[in-house]
Amino acid sequence: MEIKIIDIFWDRIYLNLLFQGKEIEDKQIFLVSESQKIKLEVIKISEDTYKSVINITNINNVIMLKNEDYNFVIEENSTMSKIEITSEVGYKLESLDRIYRYTKNNFAYTVSFNAEEVEGKITLVLISRFMLENNKYKKERILGNKNKIKKAIFSFGKYGINVYYKLCSAIHPNKKNKILLMSETRAPISGNLKALDERIKEREIDKKYKVSYAFFKTLELSKMNIIFQYLKLIWKIAKQEYIFIDDYSPIFKFINLSKKTKFIQIWHAGVGFKSVGYARFGFSGPHPYKSCHRRYDYAIVGGKALIPVYEEVFGIAKEKILPYGLPRLDNFLDKDKIQAVKEQLYQEYPILAGKKVILFAPTFRGAGQKEAMYPFEKINLKEMVALCKKENAVFVIKMHPFVKEKTNIPEDYREWIMDLSNYPNINDLFYITDILITDYSSNIYDFSLLNKPIIFYTFDLDNYQIINKVHRPIREYAPGKVCITFEEVIKVIEEKDFQLEKLQKFREENFSVQNKKASDLIIDNIILKEGQYIKSY
Repeated sequence: MEIKIIDIFWDRIYLNLLFQGKEIEDKQIFLVSESQKIKLEVIKISEDTYKSVINITNINNVIMLKNEDYNFVIEENSTMSKIEITSEVGYKLESLDRIYRYTKNNFAYTVSFNAEEVEGKITLVLISRFMLENNKYKKERILGNKNKIKKAIFSFGKYGINVYYKLCSAIHPNKKNKILLMSETRAPISGNLKALDERIKEREIDKKYKVSYAFFKTLELSKMNIIFQYLKLIWKIAKQEYIFIDDYSPIFKFINLSKKTKFIQIWHAGVGFKSVGYARFGFSGPHPYKSCHRRYDYAIVGGKALIPVYEEVFGIAKEKILPYGLPRLDNFLDKDKIQAVKEQLYQEYPILAGKKVILFAPTFRGAGQKEAMYPFEKINLKEMVALCKKENAVFVIKMHPFVKEKTNIPEDYREWIMDLSNYPNINDLFYITDILITDYSSNIYDFSLLNKPIIFYTFDLDNYQIINKVHRPIREYAPGKVCITFEEVIKVIEEKDFQLEKLQKFREENFSVQNKKASDLIIDNIILKEGQYIKSY
């Protein structure tokens, strides 16, 4: 049977192709242009049907396709031939074109398709193009001298940052045995980096390696303070053999790290529903090339099932994504630790002792950290107080750190409702929590290990999924009951309709069982290079 492309369809940034033919796995299929030849991975899904999935932000570690036309070809016995498409595929090509906008809609990456006739057969052409804003329009637009000056200063500043880094790096050519733990979104050190730091000290790795720290919140600083912080930070970065971060770090957009430095992301989120990074490419996602995410030598995630998720988010090859687990969860289920934290919390907040705790911990709304908010009117405190009285419970509110506004709790409600948004570590609160109410947050990842009920209060479900974008449909993948109204939330608690079977499925899919702790895997395989897990995986 001849090999044909029998269907093409998109799933966000993934282009899916179905091939039909015999023994395709014994042949090689390539995406070929004038200057590139990229081998495609093909998976058998039935007797004579095969599938190939192309991530257009990262194709076999090529990053992005070039401004060229590409053909799908099959190579057999050193002979290459273009693959035919069915007429059904041919008719739908015009509906498959995609535009991925970036940099405030002034630029776009486009993928379009065309058909061409080769020896009486219809074959497929993929057209990859980077588009710039129309020059005529740019000339007509009134920028003003002030904006032109700002733009020039910003461009010079970006160039100057990399020059300054290269100079600092040259001054410190010996980067051996130096580790930097840093964050531009969290201060002081916390979460995965704190757990890794503690393990480094427990194993006395810090006696051989000099460990440095840099923790500040870039978006909360004035422009002058950012410049001052960056000058100090680049001096530190230039010395390091290893740099570990736990979130997006803007400074790495501007510098090209030395090959002597390994850059490792230990992403703070286990897995949630919010689309971030290149999962948002074309909406409000990053630049095709100039993103911190592209720079990682390795990214640490919770388990093997999460590799495809973060391959999409970071736009890097799956071989760079290591399913070691998250360091902050190394001792998360330790019984002595749990008991100690509980006692501390009950001593600090006596109102919680002997009560059922319902923790409300949603993510923020808004475009980003500066605009972050939560619509408090969506919480019916009166109904929650009535429930707490019946359930002998306390309703604890823990807003996302980006949300600065606090909940207005009436005086006569404070026996049953309290705001612990300023409490530094939500994982501590999980130990005393009986029911978690959240929405699209990644806090479900850590909490699910405790095997306690989770309720999803998603009053803006359709709006959030359509506008903010999500990795996976909430109703299908949420490990608990999904509610649209606050009345539904109350009813679920009263009737104990938690859908715990969904929680069990989530746990089985998203956690890897390791013989070693995540911190030890990072230390052994990346820092000490003594393990074989990177090579063998």
